[in-house]
Amino acid sequence: MALRTLHRKVRVAVIMGGWSHERAISLQSGAAMFAHLAGARYCVRAVELLPDRRARVLPPDVAPGPDALHAAHSVSLLDALRTLQQWPVDVAMLALHGAGGEDGQIQGALELLGMAHSHSSVAGAALSMDKIVSKYLYTAQGIATPPFFVVTRDSDAAAQHAASGFGWPVVIKSPCLGSSFEVHIARAPEAFTRTVQHLLQLDERVLVEQYIEGREFTCAVLQRAYGAAPEALPVTEIVPVRSEFFDFDAKYTPGATREITPAPVPAETAAAVQRMAVECHRALHCECVSRTDMMMNRQGVLFALETNMIPGMTKLSLLPQAAKHAGISYRKLMHIMVEYAAARAAARRASPLYAVHS
Repeated sequence: MALRTLHRKVRVAVIMGGWSHERAISLQSGAAMFAHLAGARYCVRAVELLPDRRARVLPPDVAPGPDALHAAHSVSLLDALRTLQQWPVDVAMLALHGAGGEDGQIQGALELLGMAHSHSSVAGAALSMDKIVSKYLYTAQGIATPPFFVVTRDSDAAAQHAASGFGWPVVIKSPCLGSSFEVHIARAPEAFTRTVQHLLQLDERVLVEQYIEGREFTCAVLQRAYGAAPEALPVTEIVPVRSEFFDFDAKYTPGATREITPAPVPAETAAAVQRMAVECHRALHCECVSRTDMMMNRQGVLFALETNMIPGMTKLSLLPQAAKHAGISYRKLMHIMVEYAAARAAARRASPLYAVHS
């Protein structure tokens, strides 16, 4: 066991909230993680990152319900991190989704302050958050991904589309937003131009992909210990009920999507999805857990869409569902993630590359 627990409980902070459009989902993930960590083994405290870049730190073992969070005083983000240092925290568990929490910013701050944290380090976070960079890395590793081009404010988007030969429809998305937020399907030039112009107000780049018609799958990857090989969990098929694709509402509205685990596919198809999920995990330098979304076209060819470095942990989320089918309870999954983070931090402290030279 990486953590010493002979004289006290392991001190774990669950960091949630943030300032992205996925804030509300993050709070749900954080509350679920807190509930499954609380108990005999861990002393847990919740940290809510606020939209104004400040934070609320709750006392140990106080559940992060709305009343408790609203009653807590906000402090600067730096003061919140100092509070965790002085506690002292053993592992910070990240329940953050989207910009500021999933892109390496918080990971970098925690690592600079010497605090162990869950999920990937800075590199894995930054690479997986940027869908354009992810696709370049997929391609470099021989992982199939839908053909694409990138539009900037200086681009002639219509000319790029004509040159691409993609035809209609096309998928248009902002490269650094999660939960399928601001993902659009354009079926004609007018909608294409309007959507690109809209997204260029949110970001300097817009990702345009060839539309893949077929079945959608997602597959989580887990490393059960630091240094262990990544293994794929059971495959889930995504079948939206009320929407054209697995958009934001389909992901977070109960009953809006059928999530079938294990996916009803032949064993060789499931194995191919699992291999691709592991390849994506490795290509983007993810650690401990990840989840990759894929499409399979009518000819049975798989395409990696994106890899989520901090998968959701709500009661509707796909990672806990897949883990359960692999015989791993939510509580056991939390234990694996805490131990992984602690072991990685210990290995870094022991490495000459991280040693402080006087």
